[in-house]
Amino acid sequence: MEMTMQLLARQASACLVESRPAVLGVVLLRFLATALPGPALNPVLSPGVAVAAAGWICATMSIYIFNGIADRKEDIANASTRPIASGRLPVRTARTAVVASAVISMLCALQGGTAAVVLSFAYLMLGFAYSGPPFPLKQTYYTCTGAGAGLGLATYAAGLLANSQHPGIGPTIVAGTMTLWMGCVGSIAKEFSDVDGDRAAGRCTWPMVLGDMGAKALLTAIAGAIAVGLTVASALCAPQLIWCALTVILGAIGVTVTSREAVPGRPRKVRRRPYHAFMVTQIATHLVLLAIIL
Repeated sequence: MEMTMQLLARQASACLVESRPAVLGVVLLRFLATALPGPALNPVLSPGVAVAAAGWICATMSIYIFNGIADRKEDIANASTRPIASGRLPVRTARTAVVASAVISMLCALQGGTAAVVLSFAYLMLGFAYSGPPFPLKQTYYTCTGAGAGLGLATYAAGLLANSQHPGIGPTIVAGTMTLWMGCVGSIAKEFSDVDGDRAAGRCTWPMVLGDMGAKALLTAIAGAIAVGLTVASALCAPQLIWCALTVILGAIGVTVTSREAVPGRPRKVRRRPYHAFMVTQIATHLVLLAIIL
């Protein structure tokens, strides 16, 4: 019995690692950005919002474990140490986790009504379509970008459904900005470390279409444009967002600088730095927003 419990604990831990805790954290921050009504009403997380958030995290876990199964070939080619690619999490166990977490997410969505159920189902289907047959959205740069933006937007919408009050202009502006950041910046930044595996899998990513330098130039331009856009929106509509704007400006500089180091032949951890800068910017911006609205 003790050995069985230890095995289950190891497999549960491997599922969590495969789901990428940093991603789960930023998904929760996105959800809370539109789910929390603010201090003027009641900053305490209600039971309904807590259940909805837990369900959304389970849906995200299901999507990312499914992604790990579908990406096993590319991850092995890229020398990934993720649990599925390294063999620490058996594929059969991972499939069970995909189904279980998806079912839990839908059960949690039931308490939010029909709209929440439909949105959760659509989120799962879009996430599965990103990696799964017949045409994985990750295969081309344009469908990958669209899927990334769609998943981010769905999370903000889920938070809005869980909240009986409108989040206000500030969270709405940040939600729009970070949706663009996720879809446009993230879809480029994450590709520099995985070119070999992507090529082996027949994918068509931004670095393959534009070349290494072209993709980096586009990354710099888009990140800068998003930072400028948030700064202008802050000045015109929500001055309290200036700290969020400054955070995104620093993030745009970060992804630009780190992308210059992410050249072919460098260690994978170096080529992964633009993605890390992209993620840190998301997390920091949402934390700043929550500090402002609460």
